[in-house]
Amino acid sequence: MKINSARFGVLEIDETKVIIFPKGIPGFEQLRSFFILPVEGAEDFHWLHAVEDPAVALLVIDPFKFFQGYSFEIPDSDIEELHLQTPSEALVLAVITVPGDNPGGATANLVAPIVINTRLNRGKQVILTGSPYTTKHRLFPGAGGSSTTKGEEGKVSGGEGK
Repeated sequence: MKINSARFGVLEIDETKVIIFPKGIPGFEQLRSFFILPVEGAEDFHWLHAVEDPAVALLVIDPFKFFQGYSFEIPDSDIEELHLQTPSEALVLAVITVPGDNPGGATANLVAPIVINTRLNRGKQVILTGSPYTTKHRLFPGAGGSSTTKGEEGKVSGGEGK
């Protein structure tokens, strides 16, 4: 399928790679179909690009690569909604915000990870409650402060009884 991206021009997308967000993403509830596009020259960064709106592309990362010790439990209701059978089916992404033209000031939203069931290509932005994380963890702490969390290796697990 061809997508006319406002940012990247015409893109050829494999329809089997389209991720469906049944309820959209907060702030973009009307958009239900997205695809992941690598950022050229930056292997740890990707775009979560909307199929329906050529202007919507969210910069995302794998938070486990950037934030040592990042972990959370997916609430049971979200596990059911995503039809997750095992934690290995879950691809977790964090949305990145870059203030103005200052890449060094980039922050990651760790309190609302995007979780994708890779078996079904079904996604949801999960809002964590009672979490020690915020929406603005500095991605590059050396560029002016740190709000990363340290600890054991990152992990995702199911809710109670899973």
